[in-house]
Amino acid sequence: MRVIIIEEERFTEICELMKLKCSEHAKNSNTPERMGWSREVWEAAMDEAHRTCHYYFVKWAQSHGASCTK
Repeated sequence: MRVIIIEEERFTEICELMKLKCSEHAKNSNTPERMGWSREVWEAAMDEAHRTCHYYFVKWAQSHGASCTK
């Protein structure tokens, strides 16, 4: 078994990095054109994916004792 240690001070940094990467992907991806979707639909889908991942990441961190606040 492996252990992953995340310092609480780094929690906010990780959350911001996830948000930034999701935003970059939403803007730079060619997926909406390939799928025939509008850019607005794609960005809304990416935002929903980010919020869902963020929710479960925070829930996981809190279950391990992190305060999860800025």
